[in-house]
Amino acid sequence: MKKDYFSIELPKLKPEFVLQAMSEIYDWGLRDLNIPDIHKKTMGEGISIAVIDSGKSEHFEVKNNTIGSKNFSDSNTDVDKNGHATFVSGIISAEKNNEGIVGVAPKTKIYFIKAIDDSGRGSPSALTGSILWAVKQKVDIISISAGMFFDFKPMHEAIKKAYAQNIIIIAAAGNTGDRHYDVAFPARYPEVIGVAAYDVKHKTAPFSSRGINVSFAMPGVDIYSTYLDNSYCKMNGTSFAAPMMSGVCALILAKHRQLGHASKTPCETPKQMMEHLIKYATDLGDGKTSSGFGTIDTKSMFMNDEETHTKTPTVSKKVHSVMGKRDDLIQRLRAKRWYKRYLLRRSKRRR
Repeated sequence: MKKDYFSIELPKLKPEFVLQAMSEIYDWGLRDLNIPDIHKKTMGEGISIAVIDSGKSEHFEVKNNTIGSKNFSDSNTDVDKNGHATFVSGIISAEKNNEGIVGVAPKTKIYFIKAIDDSGRGSPSALTGSILWAVKQKVDIISISAGMFFDFKPMHEAIKKAYAQNIIIIAAAGNTGDRHYDVAFPARYPEVIGVAAYDVKHKTAPFSSRGINVSFAMPGVDIYSTYLDNSYCKMNGTSFAAPMMSGVCALILAKHRQLGHASKTPCETPKQMMEHLIKYATDLGDGKTSSGFGTIDTKSMFMNDEETHTKTPTVSKKVHSVMGKRDDLIQRLRAKRWYKRYLLRRSKRRR
């Protein structure tokens, strides 16, 4: 592969190894997002995610959820030798198997696409090729925990193609604090959900990149997940906040497909997903450039989107129909108003 003049480089991994309890645990980030309760309704069944990162994980927690892999890096293997992709994929889909940890969406299926080599470096062309390959696999979500602080037009075209195919695209904001005054590409593109990181106190992490293109924030400090050689460790980074959002979106898609037409809020397109997320966003109180719309009130989101069964005999079906249409209209208008604000903010972005 011809090397690009510019390159992508993952942050140096600083795993903190800790004692593992002899039982399965939900890490603090999942508990903060009410994931244990949501798992009573869905675990992401039927959803596929392309993890574009440092290769295919061989960890036993995610091996059964792996459905394919592809190597676009300079490495001679598609296997993850760096550890970054293994950590990311555990956050998304570590199995609920009475061992180790549970992922946000433990029944999602993963395509591992290697754009980052074993040393933690990659190229814009490798990332672009990875996105295009993910589109061909007709995945539901693309999760990218890598980025760069320059615009690469072919990559943006690939992102647009994925967006046009109704693929949800999620990327890490970056770990440069406020040095670049905006988030990394591809998270900076308007078609992408750019994710910042917050800690257990709901404070945006000092290392998290900032800018008007931050969409949301997710747990990204002291995250516990899978690592090389079937081990576990703790690490920090927006790289690990992004797969939290990928997992949440997988749960949303799975739940909406279960409900079908009974769902109150369709999420079949990236635009609809963004409207849905904004509707249930909770401001972290540290400004839009730090955490965007904030984190997601997943408890309210999943509770309010239950299928409704009207059984009141004293009210006619016609009245119920009118009331239902009115409520749906109010919800659509509210989402539209939020989305207009969001588009206005993104239209003023600086690249």
